[in-house]
Amino acid sequence: MSQEIQQEALAAILDEARTDIAAGRDPDEQALAERIRSVGGDTKALQQLERVLTVQRARARLAAPPTPPPAPLPRPRARAAFRAQPTITGNMEVRRNATGSTVTLAWDAAPAVVAWDIRFSERPDARSDYVVRDERTLDRTATTVELTLGELPLRVHILGRANDGRLVRRAIVSALTRDNWDDRWQRRASAS
Repeated sequence: MSQEIQQEALAAILDEARTDIAAGRDPDEQALAERIRSVGGDTKALQQLERVLTVQRARARLAAPPTPPPAPLPRPRARAAFRAQPTITGNMEVRRNATGSTVTLAWDAAPAVVAWDIRFSERPDARSDYVVRDERTLDRTATTVELTLGELPLRVHILGRANDGRLVRRAIVSALTRDNWDDRWQRRASAS
């Protein structure tokens, strides 16, 4: 085979390898090397084929899916929702008892009291003021009131009034919810 024909055959083999690589196909390295040897290709021709195939390997590495990113760090724990502690303020004792979904507040009768004013207020969130939802007046013999508690904090005013309208007994129970009504109530000092 003449030198010129041999060079054309070697160029055709290398061009075929380049075409396969450009098209995204994997050229058969063994078959190409065998063809180069069959047309009388020397070590220099095999080195040229190796350089062409190196380009193909580099492209394959770049085209490979990237290694997955490291797992994200665990998110910091969310702050616990505001949970108020029930408090009681006043000059009388208030007891609690539950039957089903209803909580009953009870107190002792007082001889000077002619009527009990009961006021229920709710607080929409931890930063808002209590909003009055219901008011009742009970006679002197009443010593209990039933509450239906929910998720919103409830405040209950129990006010015992004398004949002349003076406030004789009072208790304010604040921050009662379905979840905390049976927690220990915090006792706050009273002015009276």
